Amino acid sequence: MNSVADSCATKQVLNSNHQSQESQEASSNVTRASLVLLLLCSSFFALYNSNTAYTSDEVWSIKTAGLNYSAGMAALKADVHPPLYFQILSAWIRLFGTGERAVRSLSGLFYILSVFAVYGIGRELYGTKTALLCAALYLSSPLAIISAQFARMYTLLSLLSILSTWLYLQFSIKPRDSRLPFALYVAVNILGTFTHVAFFFLLFGQIVFHLIFYRRIRMKRFVLAILLSLLPYLFLWAPILLGQVANSREGIAWVKKPGLSMLADLLLHYGGAFWLVVPVLLYVWWRSGFHSLGRFSKLSITSLPLWLLGITVLTPLLISEVKPIFNSRLAIVGLHLFSLTIGALIGRGTNYFLPLLLILLTVFGIFFHHPASSTCDNQAMATYLSQTANDDDVVIFTSLTRLPIDYYLERAPTTRKLFETSFPTEIDRHPGYEGRINDPGRKEALEREAQELVDKIARMQLPERARRIFFFHGRYPEIDAIVEQQLRARFELLTGQGVQCGEVSSYFKEVSVYR
Repeated sequence: MNSVADSCATKQVLNSNHQSQESQEASSNVTRASLVLLLLCSSFFALYNSNTAYTSDEVWSIKTAGLNYSAGMAALKADVHPPLYFQILSAWIRLFGTGERAVRSLSGLFYILSVFAVYGIGRELYGTKTALLCAALYLSSPLAIISAQFARMYTLLSLLSILSTWLYLQFSIKPRDSRLPFALYVAVNILGTFTHVAFFFLLFGQIVFHLIFYRRIRMKRFVLAILLSLLPYLFLWAPILLGQVANSREGIAWVKKPGLSMLADLLLHYGGAFWLVVPVLLYVWWRSGFHSLGRFSKLSITSLPLWLLGITVLTPLLISEVKPIFNSRLAIVGLHLFSLTIGALIGRGTNYFLPLLLILLTVFGIFFHHPASSTCDNQAMATYLSQTANDDDVVIFTSLTRLPIDYYLERAPTTRKLFETSFPTEIDRHPGYEGRINDPGRKEALEREAQELVDKIARMQLPERARRIFFFHGRYPEIDAIVEQQLRARFELLTGQGVQCGEVSSYFKEVSVYR
């Protein structure tokens, strides 16, 4: 009898082990399939719209990265950003060229790496299933996708912010004997400080979090890490930053004080398609008595992203009440914290279907709301001028229009010798940003400038034909009206030769032609 019982027990153990092994294999297969899905979808989102015409900021990035080291650093010192991204971009375009998709693929690469970094930190905090949801939230965020298709430093900033958070977790809150996490944490932070000033808000969040919850745990080690992280910037770039402060007065003049509309815009850029499924989730939670919601305790390790998100984002928002410095692009420094927070909150009560649903909704949104081409982008308008304008015709650009259109005009098959100017002309002194051109107190000065410009054009007579004037306008109607009034008083509007944009352009909505 004993032998029979032992035999049955042995079979039960074997069956249990076999079922456990099958369960592990199934889970492993799901994980591999999920990672492949993340790779394919992030690659698609990064490449979908990446061949459209460059914007003004992107052209500035390419031109600066194309300079030699001395000239490039001189241009960067006169700007408002640290140099790391532009040095990486310089090497990148030497390898892959200056084509739109080639240049933007650098941002796309940082975006893809960020998706997997969010998955990695989510898996360490919450487990595989919730980690997939966190990665899908980041993957489908409009802010992440826009940055992935933009030749600027924002996806690099996000990637370094994620790695800094992950390494802070590794060496500080989950201390290990190895010194490698400590060294990597310092290295990543140094790179982050040389990428964008917004990275300092993430470090500030870590400092405040550590002082509140872990001031008695490895405090000397943490203080040493922060000091080592900041010293290179303080010695190498902080003196330059002081000289950049004056430029930043113009560079961030367009930033407004935060209000409800800005907060709503931020949440929309953070969550994207996630907000569409919130009503369904609320219904499911209500039916389950809200038992499936995750819980945050004050000292729980899973609450780390929530605390860091609050400190990292609220700090610049509060500063912006006094001196506006915050915008949605800078908010990408906290995007991974948002994704991890939402994942921790709802991950327990969801399954693998929710990440897939988020991705599908994002794909539909991209196809229906963000077409892959535009009839009024900067390349199309450069082609229009090349084919329509004659030598010595006048082009008046408004807002940040001139730099990107000139970039494509230089590459057009037909070269035109045009008289170009921006209104106001100060835009040409800092083509990457507009400055205070829409300040109401400047209206009288702008009226004088417009009259002087039109008088100058009127004196530029051509013996053989009448000179035409191509006027790009639409972003700031109040400013455009100042020039338009002068043009209508002195020249004839040529109907049928201009361009009406079917969609909202970044810089203009219409091109009017005068003679």
